[in-house]
Amino acid sequence: MQFFQPILDNFFKFDFLIVIIAIGAAFLYYKCLESCKQLFNILIPRGNVALGKENQNSMNRHYKLYFDSDGEQEILQKRQKSNSLYVLFTNVCAIFPLMGLLGTVISLIPMVGELDTSLFFMALTSTFWGIVFAIIFKALNGYLQARVEENNELVQTYLLRKDAIVERHARRNDEAPYDEI
Repeated sequence: MQFFQPILDNFFKFDFLIVIIAIGAAFLYYKCLESCKQLFNILIPRGNVALGKENQNSMNRHYKLYFDSDGEQEILQKRQKSNSLYVLFTNVCAIFPLMGLLGTVISLIPMVGELDTSLFFMALTSTFWGIVFAIIFKALNGYLQARVEENNELVQTYLLRKDAIVERHARRNDEAPYDEI
């Protein structure tokens, strides 16, 4: 308990700001993860044509929607949102070690004039919180980064395949590029 007492005592000083930023980072993580899941579900729909006519019709409706220019625009907007949230999340995560160091410096500056050990504990607790949240969100970042990169690759594959289908049908002067699906 002796270890945690200085941490708890200084919580409502500079450390509280670090925790507020951590709550913001957790919110950004959640929003980005949800955005990634939505995009993934569009790009990799659940279903199997072999499961029958009903499932086949559902898959055909899905592909017809997303092979339309409005569907393509929706996919690109979702990718943009997902990427923007991810970049914002990674930038907020990079702040934690800096906040810990800033708290240390802020606490140590008054200590230069007078030797006060309570300021030293305050300096260490802000460093502690900065490091703790940096570690937690760095781990979460690894998972989220994989999801974002996978979605970007899937969108790129989608666009290439759609262009190939449109080009193939344009050569045949066909106006419905998704009838073949």
